[in-house]
Amino acid sequence: MELLAPWTYRHPELFNLEVERIFKRHWLLACHVSDLPAPRDYFTLDAFGECALLLRGDDRRVRAFHNICRHRGAKLLDGSGNCPAMLSCPFHGWTYRLDGTLASVPASGTFADLDLTQHALAPLEMEIWMGFVFIRFAGNGAPLSEELRPVEETTAHYRTAEMAPLAGTRYAQELPYNWKTVHDIDNEGYHVPAGHPALQQLYGGNYRDEVRGGVPVSTAQLNEARGTLWSVRHYQKLLPVYDELFPHLPTPQRRAWLYIGVYPSTVLALYPECIEFYMSIPLAPGRSRMIGASYALPDARREMRAARYLNARINRMTEREDRAFVRRLHQGLHSSERPTPHLSSLEEGVFELHEQIRRELPVAGLPAAPADGTLARVDFEMRTQQRRV
Repeated sequence: MELLAPWTYRHPELFNLEVERIFKRHWLLACHVSDLPAPRDYFTLDAFGECALLLRGDDRRVRAFHNICRHRGAKLLDGSGNCPAMLSCPFHGWTYRLDGTLASVPASGTFADLDLTQHALAPLEMEIWMGFVFIRFAGNGAPLSEELRPVEETTAHYRTAEMAPLAGTRYAQELPYNWKTVHDIDNEGYHVPAGHPALQQLYGGNYRDEVRGGVPVSTAQLNEARGTLWSVRHYQKLLPVYDELFPHLPTPQRRAWLYIGVYPSTVLALYPECIEFYMSIPLAPGRSRMIGASYALPDARREMRAARYLNARINRMTEREDRAFVRRLHQGLHSSERPTPHLSSLEEGVFELHEQIRRELPVAGLPAAPADGTLARVDFEMRTQQRRV
C-alpha cells in the first residue's frame, strides 16, 4: 500500500487543487441544530475564502446562505448569536429578510433598473443529518444521507438530533501542519498500544478499524480489567451503572467508543455519555485549523456528569499525545532519508484516505511534483487519460 509522496504535503499548487476539488466539493460540518435553538439564531463558518451563514428563521426553519451582501460582497455577520428580524449589511445598509430575500435598499432610486427580487442572498447547499448541519460550497455530488447511509442505523441509537451543546467544549486551534499530516495520525489504531496509554487501558485489544460501505468506522469495546491511570480507572468504575444511564443504546454500544469518518476531514466520535466532532480546515500547505465541539442529551445526574468529566480528561491526554506524533511525522517528511512507508493492515485507514485523494486528484499520486506552473494541466491530462481507459 503506497502513500502520497512528501511533496504533496507542501506544494502550493496541489494545495489549491485540494481546496477547489476536494474541500469545496464535499460536505463540511458547520454546526449542530442545537447551536441554533431559537428563531433568529445564526452561526457562521469561514473556510477557503468562503463565508457561510446558518440561520434559523422565524418559521424555525434552518437555512444556509453565502454570508455576503449582494451589493458589493461585504460580509454580513460574524461568529454566532441572535440577529434582528432583518439583516442589514453594515457597509451600505442593504437589508434582507430571514429567508434571504432582499427587503430594501437605501437610495434605491440611484440604481439603474434595480430589481430587488433578483438580489436575494445566495443560498448554500445544506443537509441536516442526525442533527448535524453540513454544508457544501460547490459541486453536485451525492446527498450526505446517501453517503452516510451505511452508518445511519448505528448512529440513530444515540439520539444525536436531541442533544445540546456541552458548555465550554467548542474550540478552534491553528496547527503548523498540512491537513493530511493531522489525519495520517487520526486514521489508524496501530499506534494506540505504544502511543496512547489511557486508550490502551480503556479499550486496548478491542479496537477495530473497518470501512462500512465506503465510510471509515472505528469501534472499541471498553475493557473490564481496571486501568492504572486515574481517569481510566474511575471511568471504568462507572460501567456497572451504564445500563441504567443509557437505556436508549443497544447493550454493546453502552460500553463502546465509536468513531465515524466523513471525508475529507470530519470525525464524529460517539461515546455513551456524549458525542464530539472535530474537523480540519486547510489554511495553507503547512497550516490547518482544527475546530470541534461536544454535545449530549440533557442529563444532570451525578454519574453522568462524572462520566463526561472523565471522558474529557482521557481525550485531552490523547489529543496532547497525537499533537506530538503529528509534529514528529511533519519533521520526518523533510528528511532526505525518509523511508518508503511500510503499512500494517491496521493502518489501512491511512491508505484509504490517500487513495481517495489520488482518485480525485491523480497528479497527487506522482512520486515527484510536476514542473512549477504545470500541476493543474498535468492533473487534467491524467484524469482525461483515466476516462479513456
